[in-house]
Amino acid sequence: MAKACLFLGGVLALAALVWMVLLPTVVEHELRAVTGFDVRVAVLAANPFTGRVVVRGLVASNPPGYPRPDFVEMRELHADVNVFSWVLSGRVVVSSLDVDIGRVVLMRRHDGKTNAGDFMAAFKRGGQAAEAAPPAPGKPAGYLVKSLRLRLEQLVVADYSGTNPEERTYDLRIDQTYANISDPKQLLVPGVVRSLRGFLQNHDAARLLPGDFGSALASAVGDAALIKDEVKETGKKAGKLFKGLLQKLEQ
Repeated sequence: MAKACLFLGGVLALAALVWMVLLPTVVEHELRAVTGFDVRVAVLAANPFTGRVVVRGLVASNPPGYPRPDFVEMRELHADVNVFSWVLSGRVVVSSLDVDIGRVVLMRRHDGKTNAGDFMAAFKRGGQAAEAAPPAPGKPAGYLVKSLRLRLEQLVVADYSGTNPEERTYDLRIDQTYANISDPKQLLVPGVVRSLRGFLQNHDAARLLPGDFGSALASAVGDAALIKDEVKETGKKAGKLFKGLLQKLEQ
């Protein structure tokens, strides 16, 4: 009996070792096949029983056709996923998620295409069958992140669509925590929008980031500008009123 237990333990240990060794290679291959982007991962560990996921040193490079390979450099990701949440509730529930991104390069080619747009379109093509049937009324979103910490150090915009290439770098230093996230638009809290102000004022977010998130970014900067103008106008009116009162008092 003891020998059998030792043998079983050795088999399980060997299976876990094989899983840890092969998992990064399998994930890299699948992401390249789905997106066309060259994805490399230094460390990837996932426990299928506890739902614990750890990623370190993930680099995604642009596919052929872009002037440079730079796209995303993610330093670390830690996640605790409820393994049986999809079966029980129809959506993936993540208890905690910590994402640390060092650098994102948004690049526009000479023909106007962007790397972010191509990346998102690749995932959309893969999920067209699921999107064909609209969700039933009252059905929860496809995912829920109960606790999220997002860090983003630097954003670079490289535009090759004009005669002369243009590049701007924004040191964002975003470090934001969230609760109960089920839509990317929930990430656009006032602190994050303030950090992105320079980027939003100098670039068309909806063109660089096609889809709902890019539209939400463009809307955020529009709303911020409108509020700023309203505050200025209110200040001017108050100043005129105060000046008029002083003149009457002098009279």
